[in-house]
Amino acid sequence: MNAQQLYDCIIKPTHLYMGGNYESKDANFLSLCTAAIESNCGYYIKQVGGPALGVWQMEPPTHDDIWLNCDKLKAPKDGRGCVLAHRVRGLMVSPDNDGDTDLIVSPLYACAMARLKYSMDEAALPDHNDIKAVYDYYKRIYNTRLGASTYEKFKSALANNHIMDVK
Repeated sequence: MNAQQLYDCIIKPTHLYMGGNYESKDANFLSLCTAAIESNCGYYIKQVGGPALGVWQMEPPTHDDIWLNCDKLKAPKDGRGCVLAHRVRGLMVSPDNDGDTDLIVSPLYACAMARLKYSMDEAALPDHNDIKAVYDYYKRIYNTRLGASTYEKFKSALANNHIMDVK
């Protein structure tokens, strides 16, 4: 997928729709970089030989962990429903409602789930102007020490997808 269109048509609108502080230049750039390294901006929507799904290549156990453990998706103690959880569920389009299929068929949902994964970390998002800091944050939170990503692969994915040309 064209990186500018991914940014304009999926990432920024999804982050804005989520409300709160989910949308920012730093958040949008981090999501775009994650899509670039994970799936070549949507070239792959199902991991070849693996379980990861969607533009952000999220594994089903990670998806389930976000729903179970992301405090921002839990209802407040006053008994009202969680507005953010309602909004994110509203991005689901498949009838199974388990979310796994939606990681593939709803890029908006997949984007929201990737953004929520990052929101579970207490550290501030890295400055979008510091590519190494963006990579280090991505690697620690999203790819983890067990993942195959390297800084060289990250830089290559950004270059191949023209990420630095996105406005």
